[in-house]
Amino acid sequence: MTRFNPLVSALALSLALLVTACSEPLREPELSLEGVELADLDGNLRPLLDGSGRVRIVNFWATWCAPCREEMPALQALDDMLDDARYQVVGVTVDRDLNLVREFLLKYGIRFSQLSDPAMQLASERVGVRAYPETLLVDETGRVIDRVVGVRPWDDPEFITAFLAPVDDKD
Repeated sequence: MTRFNPLVSALALSLALLVTACSEPLREPELSLEGVELADLDGNLRPLLDGSGRVRIVNFWATWCAPCREEMPALQALDDMLDDARYQVVGVTVDRDLNLVREFLLKYGIRFSQLSDPAMQLASERVGVRAYPETLLVDETGRVIDRVVGVRPWDDPEFITAFLAPVDDKD
């Protein structure tokens, strides 16, 4: 006669639930940046999406982040290479000292649009940035369709073609 063991039953049920849960991929809730406004480096409030219908490549970065500083010239090359009518590269610095940001941008000739999120309200609380740099691909409607963490070869045409494929394939 087999005795009922509540501990064994609880473990079996937990294992069954775990196996079931693991069979379904975890999906992040859809993230939209529609309506987001941040200050530019002069303190003027600007919309992240300006209604132009352009795809945004939004890079979260900081001057204290060595990988961020490393990839900025490649992001500038990307901005120079893309069609301005279809795409816009936007930097979102989480630095508190905007003078350091301005000096860095000037020193390295970084000209693409920059916004500021010093309290990390957008970066941490809404977007969920876990490491810097982190870059989002945002479609024309403001929906985040891809994200990459870490330095990427933004000046490599093959990488860019693959990265932009989700929005280019919709055309």
